[in-house]
Amino acid sequence: MKKILACTLACGVLLAGCGQKPDDRVATLEGEVKALTVELEQEQARNETLQDQVTKLDGDLRDSRGDADELALKVSKLSSKNEELVDEIDALKTKLESAEARTTTPTPEEPSVSEPTVETPEKTPEDTPETTPPAPDPKVKQRLTDLLPLVKTGTDREALNEAVELIYGSDKQTRDDFITEIQTWVKNEPNNKYARLTLARALTTRFQDLEGKFMKQGELAGQIRTETEKALETDPDYYEAVHFLAILEVNYPAFTPEFKGADKDLDKALELQKTLTWEDHFADIYTAYAQWHRKQ
Repeated sequence: MKKILACTLACGVLLAGCGQKPDDRVATLEGEVKALTVELEQEQARNETLQDQVTKLDGDLRDSRGDADELALKVSKLSSKNEELVDEIDALKTKLESAEARTTTPTPEEPSVSEPTVETPEKTPEDTPETTPPAPDPKVKQRLTDLLPLVKTGTDREALNEAVELIYGSDKQTRDDFITEIQTWVKNEPNNKYARLTLARALTTRFQDLEGKFMKQGELAGQIRTETEKALETDPDYYEAVHFLAILEVNYPAFTPEFKGADKDLDKALELQKTLTWEDHFADIYTAYAQWHRKQ
């Protein structure tokens, strides 16, 4: 408005000095007023546009601060979990050292006492009782039957964990029956990553049946690794398979190439975790990493 008044006054003085007619002066002033009015409206429009931009930038800034706070909270949680894992590892290491010290401490020999020799007749094969394998538990068999459809969805990790725990603690026949079911699933769906990983996990329960048979244990470990790798051939970013393979490799002897290359799968698991919602079993990777470094 100040611009308009100033221009109007200046025009009036100029026209008066020039001796213009009143009508001409009025027409000239009206033209100036209209031009200034248009300019004022344009300035107001630009001001409103700038104000909208300021409001948007302020909103973006608040969103960015919120994201930063959320990321900081996640980092804080991960840091605290990592510290807890380090403490647990140190405690386990202390217990292990104490146990090793106890086993290496010589114990005093007790004086030998001569006992009268009693001759016992040698047992013939007919006299040796045969060990009868434990009978399958009907309740366990029924529970595994109920869990199998959930396991075959491929997404119910709790059902799979329960099934693996059940066959691990059960008799050999129950283990074999369940593994046969999964092998049939794999045969029918060879490109199903869930079927392959389920078979790999189920096969881990057979190590207890091969106690002392190191060659067979090595063959079983190779079979487990093969099934896991076939799952990853179908989906290289299948987190559960990467997670399982990384931990499997860490448990190989330290001189093996599988153990030496475990860090690559551990790194990949950590990268994939960044894209997923945190779950408790993600912490297994941190524990496995610590174990891998300790065994170097």
